[in-house]
Amino acid sequence: MRRERDGGRMRRGLAVLLTALLCLLPARAAAGEAQASRILVAYFSATGNTRAVAEIAAELLGADLYEIAAADPYTEEDLAYYTGGRCDLEQADPSVRPAISGEVEDMARYDAVLIGHPIWHGQAPRIISTFLESYDFGGKALATFCTSASSGLGSSAEDLRPLVPEDVTWLNSRRFPVGAAPESVAEWLNADICPYLEERMKETEMKLSIDGVGVTVAWEDSEAAAALAGRVREGALTVHLSMYGGFEQVGPLGMDLPRQDARITTVPGDIVLYSGNQIVIFYGSNSWEYTRLGHIDSTPEEMRELLGDHDVSITLSPD
Repeated sequence: MRRERDGGRMRRGLAVLLTALLCLLPARAAAGEAQASRILVAYFSATGNTRAVAEIAAELLGADLYEIAAADPYTEEDLAYYTGGRCDLEQADPSVRPAISGEVEDMARYDAVLIGHPIWHGQAPRIISTFLESYDFGGKALATFCTSASSGLGSSAEDLRPLVPEDVTWLNSRRFPVGAAPESVAEWLNADICPYLEERMKETEMKLSIDGVGVTVAWEDSEAAAALAGRVREGALTVHLSMYGGFEQVGPLGMDLPRQDARITTVPGDIVLYSGNQIVIFYGSNSWEYTRLGHIDSTPEEMRELLGDHDVSITLSPD
């Protein structure tokens, strides 16, 4: 997976936009590094125009950035319109699926995916179809954005919808001109992307205290976290945890929650669901199949102080 994080050349220009952006994203700190984002900006860019917009969007959202790179890179000759070249032939055949080099790591953990691409002959390049058919996007929110010198968005977004499950939530797409200003990208995010993310976050709002000490949690946007929050809205829930393995505390929830288990390596502060009915909070690390519930915004030292000495009780209450 390619993640491009430097963003150095645009940081000064985005400083004001970062403070003005209305999207209320959760705190993302763990073990001295950014907590894994739940938003992915994936893009295909043969000439660099779409890459520029994708970098701005990822910077503003604090999202992971992934380049959809062709296994067989496109040449200038391939891109020449109306020459009978590769681009012309691929766009004329809806069944073509150009191969992609590399893959997204742990697509399951992303709640929203923004997909950027140029417009080729009025449509998204066929490699976008390859990308959409390569992963299970069920239950996620998707939005496309495109760049072009003159062509409009057209039906490019609509034509991609049959390639993903019906339970995908499609957010409004946007076309950007070549050299789009950061302000126009921020306007799209504020108008069409962030309101959805904020509403999804409200579905999982809960307070957590450990032996009476309140902690700040970035809850996952997931069925499991939403189901847990729904139970908590009926009344506070107290769970007694026990130390286990020298790296976690675990306790029974007294109910079954929806499972989306995936093999993950936890870090201190991670909150996960185990076996569908047990909540686990980590003050160390472990690799196993869990469903993510959230992450506590504390340092490893603080987590060990809270959990590493004796069994504790946690209380989940309405926010």
